[in-house]
Parts: sequence; structure tokens; C-alpha cells
Amino acid sequence: MTIILEDRKFIWESNEIKEFRKMWKQGDSVNNMARRFNCKNIDIAMLVLDQAESKLIHPRPTGLIGGKHDNSKSKTN
Repeated sequence: MTIILEDRKFIWESNEIKEFRKMWKQGDSVNNMARRFNCKNIDIAMLVLDQAESKLIHPRPTGLIGGKHDNSKSKTN
């Protein structure tokens, strides 16, 4: 048996969700969002899935990864 995602961020504050949506709409990169929320890219990807499934965010020209203001590397996985 394997337990997956046991060390991921599953709890988000409402103000973080609002800021995430704003950053998503502006095209900010997953790397920048991970830095901003002090988490890993996979945590942002899971939040994207949740928000998209609930139709609270929509596809964007820069795609999932984004690209706005991506000046440095972030935590991965």
C-alpha cells in the first residue's frame, strides 16, 4: 500500500484563494505563485485543478504554467 500526497498543502485561507485567482487571471507563473504562497508547484497545480473543476478560474493564454514575472526558480514537486 502507498499513501500519496501526504505532505501536500490542502488547506487554503480565503484571502489566499482570492489572491491566487487574481494572480491566475494576470498570467502569473506557477513558480511565482508557489513562491508567494510558500509551497511547491504541485500544490499550486492541485489548487488550479480544484478551482477549474468548480469553474472559478478559466483557461488562460499562458496555460497552466503561466509566464508573467517568472524571474527565478521555485520549489518543484
